[in-house]
Amino acid sequence: MRNILKQTSWLFLAQSLTRIVGFFYTIYLARSFGVADFGLLTVALAYFSIISSVADLGFNRFLIREVALDRSKVSELLWNISILRVTLTSVLFAVFSVILYLFDADKMRVSLILLATLAILPQAIALTFDAVFVAIQKLQFSAASLFISSLATALFGFILINNGFGTFGAVNALIFGQVIYALALLVFLYKYKQLILSAVRLSIIKKIIIGSLPYGLLGILGLLYFRVDAVLLSYMRGNFETGIYGAAYRFLEAIIFIPGAFAMALFPALARLHGENTDEMKKLYFKSLKLMGAAGMILFFAYLLILPEVIKIFLPNYLQAIEAVRILSLSIPFIFLATPGVQVLFSSEKYLKNVIVLSLFTVAFNIILNILFIPKFGFIAASWITVVSDALSFIIFYNLITKKIFR
Repeated sequence: MRNILKQTSWLFLAQSLTRIVGFFYTIYLARSFGVADFGLLTVALAYFSIISSVADLGFNRFLIREVALDRSKVSELLWNISILRVTLTSVLFAVFSVILYLFDADKMRVSLILLATLAILPQAIALTFDAVFVAIQKLQFSAASLFISSLATALFGFILINNGFGTFGAVNALIFGQVIYALALLVFLYKYKQLILSAVRLSIIKKIIIGSLPYGLLGILGLLYFRVDAVLLSYMRGNFETGIYGAAYRFLEAIIFIPGAFAMALFPALARLHGENTDEMKKLYFKSLKLMGAAGMILFFAYLLILPEVIKIFLPNYLQAIEAVRILSLSIPFIFLATPGVQVLFSSEKYLKNVIVLSLFTVAFNIILNILFIPKFGFIAASWITVVSDALSFIIFYNLITKKIFR
């Protein structure tokens, strides 16, 4: 646990700085664009996240697990996965572009979404490089690259928006930030002597695809779970309500980095323990559960009490978002508590089928409720459905872990 907390601290420090930058950048964007244009940006970023998850196809999880077990595989997997991801991302972008132009009549929204999804190409390369440092538990390099990327995005976005580029300036800044992210990690790989070229072989690519597919499906389900509400709001209730909900949700995302940082440090340790020492894995899980539970409750109260006052002071046009903030705050403890369990289940192939089935159920539950209630109740329905879905997910996965893995 001590090493996990040490590695987490690197990401926590970097992501704290990143989120501080992101917090003020979000306020700047919201004030610069107005509610409707901020709604457009929100849906473009939602599509960026969803397509990014599809393009990943679980390659990162597979790379982290395999390298955590055998570091000699770094060069072989790194380059094969990099080529595979770039190819897949390019094909996905082409197909997605055609579909969006054919079926979405709002050409402004289409243009913004397609520009945002271009950022997936440098991001795909960056995340592959980053997975190496996660696997070998050198998260200081991941942390530094993440902060550099965030700072570059905010500074470039500020320059472009101040020069009249509007929402397109913000999306171009996203692309620029992802390019910087990839370049920073490339430099660190070179300095850490992990940048060793390897032959690209079809046999290795086949093995990667087979091993990554379950993680890929779960990643896609996860992103649908978190992003589909914003997309449905955009089409069912328009850009204004999407902007209101997007402001509240962006602030929620600003603190989710904490369980995310902890998860990145926890996953390689669990991958090594799974199947070898179930007792130690069980102890690690319950220690992690207590830690995340305590952190989740502290941040629940901070989010609930402080954020409405911040909105009143800095974003007077978004006062309706305060109600969404108060509802979404209830999700925080469940999101934090779910983190250790997800990493336990992902750390071995043994339970991935169970996780996929249960994830399909929770995603379907989320989507169906959104389709039923968003048309009438708008962003308030989306907020409550997020809370109910997060609580249900934690309960389901906690029962799976305690009754099937640690019985």
